[in-house]
Amino acid sequence: MFVRKKTFTNKDGTTREYLQLVESYRVNGRSRQRLIANLGRLEELQDGQLDRLIENLTRFSETQWVRMNLDETQASWSKQWGPALIFHNLWEEKLGLGPCVRRILNRTEKTSPFEEALFAMVLNRLCDPLSKLGLNERWLQSVYHPPLEKLQLHHFYHALDFVAEYKDEIESFLFDRVRNLFNCELDLVFWDTTSTYFEGSGPEELAKYGYSKDKRPDRLQIMIGLLMTKEGIPVAHHIFPGNTADVRTFKAAFSDLRRRFNVTRVIMVGDRGMVNNKVLQEISAAGLQYIMGVKMRRRPDIDRMLSWNAPYTRVKENLKSRKSGATGLAGTSSVSIRKEQNGTAMPAGK
Repeated sequence: MFVRKKTFTNKDGTTREYLQLVESYRVNGRSRQRLIANLGRLEELQDGQLDRLIENLTRFSETQWVRMNLDETQASWSKQWGPALIFHNLWEEKLGLGPCVRRILNRTEKTSPFEEALFAMVLNRLCDPLSKLGLNERWLQSVYHPPLEKLQLHHFYHALDFVAEYKDEIESFLFDRVRNLFNCELDLVFWDTTSTYFEGSGPEELAKYGYSKDKRPDRLQIMIGLLMTKEGIPVAHHIFPGNTADVRTFKAAFSDLRRRFNVTRVIMVGDRGMVNNKVLQEISAAGLQYIMGVKMRRRPDIDRMLSWNAPYTRVKENLKSRKSGATGLAGTSSVSIRKEQNGTAMPAGK
């Protein structure tokens, strides 16, 4: 069926138009039409009767009723809800950071919304990393999580001071939680440092000129060190003045590892700029082991170590290792490692 407009001509030459409901059917292969009903004169129907008729008919159509009501629905705002919903479960249940922060806050009687500010900053780093100003002025307006609506810019900066004050406690709690969650073992830890510079004066006690890994020796900088498990999970971090040598950062990481984390067997891993004989002797005296790169030109016995006739053990497709049988740094045995693609070798303490 369909609606047809039918025009009639009056004796005076004027016309009148009607709407008709017509059914189409076929007889002996030919199309025919049958009048079902006269709906009325078009000009009278257009005064509102036609709209009411259409609205009544849509009640019996599943698709048209939905479309009609959707057209009348207008959203006054839209925000992202999924990321906050999922991360809130991780924050509260899996990682337990929410309860950890609340315990500290209850103990210290601090009243600022530090937990909400920390939650917002971590979620922002996961979704759309921005500065604290950008987070406050743009990103917060795009996320649906009612506890964040009360936050202002100064809350984020105060929350960072709170984290700095209780960093050790939070890191220790988080590592214990992650170790149980992912079955991590703190038997092999990696330590590395990097530098980042200031475009201004920076904090007086930290901003210093030093060796810049960013190739900006003309800028004041700080040193950042990260302790990480063999699975790639961060354990702890440290901030040092910009003129701190890598050897001193390594000693600080070593002392922190012994002080805060309950470990029985640890292999410290670092690059050749982080150690000297004194540091390695301290590690050995503590009953720990290490893997360190050394500068080959500073090892008088390097030729003897690399020429040892013991067979290599294949570690990877392009990597072999073997015990050299020579005495290494700090009185430990040494291992030579060879990369086959370029023939280089690196002795390391073990």
